[in-house]
Amino acid sequence: MWRANLIKPGQFAEEEVPIPSVEDDQLLINVKVCGICGSDIHAFYGKHPFIKCPIVLGHEFSGVVSAVGTKVKNKWQIGERVIVEPSLICGHCYNCRHGRYNICDELKVIGCQSDGAFAEYIAVPEEKVIPLNDKLSFEEGAMVEPLAVGVHAVNKAQLKAGQVAVIIGAGTIGLMVTQAAKAIGARVIVSDINETKLELAKQLGADNIINSQNAPLSRELKKLIPERADVIFECVGAPATIREAITVAWKGSKIIIVGVVKDEVPIPVGLIQDRELELVGDLMYMKNDFIQSQNMVIEGKVKLEPMINKIFNLKEVGKAFAFIETNREHVTKILLRNY
Repeated sequence: MWRANLIKPGQFAEEEVPIPSVEDDQLLINVKVCGICGSDIHAFYGKHPFIKCPIVLGHEFSGVVSAVGTKVKNKWQIGERVIVEPSLICGHCYNCRHGRYNICDELKVIGCQSDGAFAEYIAVPEEKVIPLNDKLSFEEGAMVEPLAVGVHAVNKAQLKAGQVAVIIGAGTIGLMVTQAAKAIGARVIVSDINETKLELAKQLGADNIINSQNAPLSRELKKLIPERADVIFECVGAPATIREAITVAWKGSKIIIVGVVKDEVPIPVGLIQDRELELVGDLMYMKNDFIQSQNMVIEGKVKLEPMINKIFNLKEVGKAFAFIETNREHVTKILLRNY
């Protein structure tokens, strides 16, 4: 089979390797569509703190069952359309035993610490495979994973209908949080410095958008919501935006850190104490978040196709990353197709 191996930052090696063998509890998936995530881009440039070369990237993917292990628990059909929850867990640490396997002590992520779906085939544990609803395309299926990130963040925040959410960052994850928050009936305000992405946020349901490059975020928020924001989602992972999330928060607000943080961040702890702020980390998702995400798309509460900028053939992965480099300010989601 063909695969793209990131052998060093900035360089993919196209390789022909044997199709993975299937262990007793695994399914072999023929990859149909794989998304390029922000973490893949960081890894490509050697700037992701938890991804090291060589690695086959790709953790947002859909496909069909191509082979079935001898001891799988369910009756999977060859050709059945599926998506994959890409977290690989130990199953026996404290968090795994207590229903929080997304923060497993030995967590690995397909395409990050284990070879991923920039390949024609991938073998995965049966427990991580989820049927893809017939109403969703393979392209939408590949985007359920980033949507599940947004759904999990909203669930983690315990956001409720009628509450106010401020989302800092209108990249892919910020837009997924936006849609997940709107789907449950919250009022959503999105801040970014990129006008194109802000307009997309508005198209996808944001009630208000703020270009924080043109005016101070705190001032604009007070105009829109003089009383309070219930939850602030930080979806950038930059020191400046993390500090901003804390400084603009109202007393008693909750701040969810969704963005991947690469640097040490000095924060105003005094404000956290004085305002009784809740500062909450958010890592990834669990299977229920995937199921909820699919349902939101099926019910028309979330739109995924407007976020797709361009689709390349799987074997054009180098061309796809070059496109991202030259269109970085405007790219939301690039997909790789293998059919």
